[in-house]
Formats: sequence, C-alpha cells, structure tokens
Amino acid sequence: MFSVVLRKYSFIAKSNLKHNFLIHILTALLLLCLTPLLFGIGNLDAAASAVPLEMIVVLLGIVLLTPIFMPEQQKDIRELIETKCTSQSGIYLIRMITSVTTIFIMILCFALFMSLNGSNFPVLKYTIGTFFGAFFLGAVGVFFSGISDNIAVGYMVSLFYYVFNMAAGSKYLGKLFLFSMSKGSFEEKYWLMGTAILLVVVTLLIQTVIRRVR
Repeated sequence: MFSVVLRKYSFIAKSNLKHNFLIHILTALLLLCLTPLLFGIGNLDAAASAVPLEMIVVLLGIVLLTPIFMPEQQKDIRELIETKCTSQSGIYLIRMITSVTTIFIMILCFALFMSLNGSNFPVLKYTIGTFFGAFFLGAVGVFFSGISDNIAVGYMVSLFYYVFNMAAGSKYLGKLFLFSMSKGSFEEKYWLMGTAILLVVVTLLIQTVIRRVR
C-alpha cells in the first residue's frame, strides 16, 4: 500500500516538475544570474553580504512558491483534478515541498558562491535567514492567490509587501521587516517564518473547504 502511494506521488512530483515548475526554475535561475550585475557579491563584510541576499535572492520565494495553485487556474484542469481520487491537498503539499526544497538549495548555492568570491559572512545562518524571508514572501503570495482564486493577486500582494519594506523600513513593519540581517538583527527572521507557516496552513485549510463546497 505504501509503495503504491509513494509511486503515485512520485509521479505527481515528476509531472509537476516537467509541466508546471520548470519555467519557474528557469526564471529563478535568471534572477540569480542577474544579482551579481545589480549588486557586488565579492569581498563583502557581513552587513554588506546580507544586502543582495535580502534584496534580490529573497524574491525566489515569490517566483517558486506563489504559483503552486497555478494549474487549477484553468477551469478544465481544475474540474478534471476534482474528479480524481487523489487528495488535492496531497498534490499541493508535493508542489510546496518541491518549491521549498528548491528555494533552499538555490539560496545555499548562491551564498556559497558569494563566500567563494571572498565575502565574509556566516553562510549557513544567512542562508537560513534568506530562506525564511523568501518563504514568507512566497507564503503571502500563496495565501492571497488561494483566497482570491487568482494567481495574479498573489503576485501583486507579495510584490507590494516587498516594495513596502523598501519604502517604509522597519519602523512600520516591526518584527515582519524583510531586510533585518543587513541591519544586524536576525530575530525578525523567526517571526517571518512563523507567520509564513501559519499563512500556508490557513490557505490549505481554506482550499480544502472550498473544494468540499464545490
């Protein structure tokens, strides 16, 4: 029984990677390639090293996590999926695990690349901090695309939050400030991660209720 379930969800993961996720991975890789052109990444101290990670690399969360509901935006696909016996929540979870794992690996590889270019910062700590910020931005996108049933809304709200951080700073956002590492503080990252987990759980619960009503 377990092997059957494992094969089924492995197939779902591979299908998602091939048909839905590949374009987002390519977009994320392009974003990483552009980062050195926008910010210096070599021979930086700890505070300066946090800037490209928090300002650009953190956007991987929006690129890779927000679109987990994208296939169901097409009515025909949604109706087909809803006729299957496979748990839709399970499908969402597979997509989310794939996205989250990819985000972390990409951030870690970029942080290591910065370190190899002479930047001096705690690689693992900054990787985790950037991942927490990226996951939060992606969770905001997931939440708003989930409750609105419109992926564009998710993108717009998460990007608006990112821009608002740049304009307003920590004064108005407090513990949910995205760019705290460059200010020498890491506490905000835990608040971002906790809030992100809450948003994701609530979104999945809402999606489950919506499907039952349908």
